Amino acid sequence: MSGTLHVIGAGLSGLSCALRVALAGRRVAVYEASGHPGGRCRSYHDEAIDRLIDNGNHLLLGGNEAVRAYLADIGCAHRLVEIAPATFPFLDLGTGAYWELRPAGGLLPLWIFDRSRRVAGSRAGDYVRDGLALARARPEQTVAECVSRSSVLFERLWQPMARAALNTDATEASATLLWRVVWATILKGEAASRPLVIADGLSATLIDPAVDTLRHLGGELRFHARLRGIEHYKNRVIALHFPEGLLRLGDEDAVVLALPPDACAELWPEAKPPQESRAIVNAHYRLDEKVSLPGGRPFLGLVGSEAQWLFARGDVLSVTVSAADALADKPGFEIATLLWSECARALGRNVGRLPPWRIIKEKRATFAQTPAMLARRAVTTTSLANLVLAGDWTQTGLPATIEGSVRSGFTAAEAVLSTLESVRAEVNA
Repeated sequence: MSGTLHVIGAGLSGLSCALRVALAGRRVAVYEASGHPGGRCRSYHDEAIDRLIDNGNHLLLGGNEAVRAYLADIGCAHRLVEIAPATFPFLDLGTGAYWELRPAGGLLPLWIFDRSRRVAGSRAGDYVRDGLALARARPEQTVAECVSRSSVLFERLWQPMARAALNTDATEASATLLWRVVWATILKGEAASRPLVIADGLSATLIDPAVDTLRHLGGELRFHARLRGIEHYKNRVIALHFPEGLLRLGDEDAVVLALPPDACAELWPEAKPPQESRAIVNAHYRLDEKVSLPGGRPFLGLVGSEAQWLFARGDVLSVTVSAADALADKPGFEIATLLWSECARALGRNVGRLPPWRIIKEKRATFAQTPAMLARRAVTTTSLANLVLAGDWTQTGLPATIEGSVRSGFTAAEAVLSTLESVRAEVNA
């Protein structure tokens, strides 16, 4: 007898979990409510600008070990463009100042004593003071409660990092979680801090190859299959309710709920996931020439503006605004006009006529990574022996990013494989 893993959700968490279990030689079936895999991480052809775009912009880092392992599983590690040595270009639209943050070294970050490597206007002592404060932060403290808000580092480093990595404003973002980001990247050295650009798009790099690999391993993927309910008896899931009927589980079967927190709570209220969320707004503009950003890199951080990150992809300029709840409430045309005026200034060109554009609003892009919501992150295992949770909102120890999603999938896979081995031992005893 050999059990089947039933994965609910074909986002990154679900796919990474399913792949690891399939690679271990187990049968896997993935169920996705929509008609496509990837969830919040996918690409599609947009008619408004007549280009292939991602539904969200993502910048990976050299220290993202789970993502690197996932890409190795699907044979796509070569598709990341590594920026080496690590360089993060920034432009302050308010003052016109341009600088490049170039971390190096490790636990002794001597690079902070080199003015050309640090944030414009900052001093080496600022990093030492704020770094120690973040390292000593209590679980209930926010970033703004730990670092100096009067220092140039607040608006030019800690605020951009909090918004980009935690999708939460520094005034309410968890200081301990931001410190984990610093520890896993900047303090691990230059290689761990290197930006990794997904040049070919999210689907081509992270999703489609994973689907192909899973199918090659014998896994099943079923779309338009929305789970309606879970039936359990004693300490096991015994059936799954789908619109087309009841799927009864075998003794060695297991289930992974790889869903957003609200969807998971509907099916398994015991999870009690984080209730608050934060929005991300992405804008895409098709220009009449190849996009060239200040500094010559494929991305640029902005401060002193509504726009936060610019990405150059051929003749498409993409913009990301995180912690964007207020912006997401505005009409699309108003957002497009506002962000384009800032982009034009950054590119050193006249605003002129608004180019073809597309605004994508993810009003529940991630859970709010505040101290209160972090305390609600669920563990992977549940009170049912064969039910496991996955998602960037679970207790990964990481922010709700691509790295966190994949890490949660791997953790869920480990729990499932351990459970299946235990059940098989009991059955064969």
